[in-house]
Amino acid sequence: MRIEEFRQRLQESQRPVVVDIWAPWCGPCRTVSPRLEKAASTFAGQIDVWQLNADEAPELVRALGVLGIPTLIFYRNGVEITRRTGVQSQEDLHRLFEMLLDEQALPSSASVPKATRWLRLLSGLALWVIASFSGWSPVLLIVGAILLFSAVHDRCPLWQAFIQRLR
Repeated sequence: MRIEEFRQRLQESQRPVVVDIWAPWCGPCRTVSPRLEKAASTFAGQIDVWQLNADEAPELVRALGVLGIPTLIFYRNGVEITRRTGVQSQEDLHRLFEMLLDEQALPSSASVPKATRWLRLLSGLALWVIASFSGWSPVLLIVGAILLFSAVHDRCPLWQAFIQRLR
């Protein structure tokens, strides 16, 4: 499936959609699968769950900005609300499905736009280069590391798990 077809299908969908990006060889994907099926059956008729085999549609997976599997992308009215990478607990899946049905839930601000991501990556790397020429200044290294992490935090499963525990 091409990205245009995928987006068209999303726009035509009458219900919110959860896209499960997986692969048959992926152990964590096999862990998430029964949990996702249970959540899908609980919310049957309210939320559609689409399976996308990453091995069969690598161009689409790249176009969606997926860097790891399993990844779940949650859409409402064709707009991405949030995404999760890695194994999710049954409780987390239930909460995410409920959030998807909540019309008040806004699209995730945790998702970093591509231009912002590149700007942060390049700025962080530039600070590290400057730090290397100025005797490895700890301040520049720390600020550079923070900028680098801020470019990829939304795709880091460990960070997502940590933030979930804080909420």
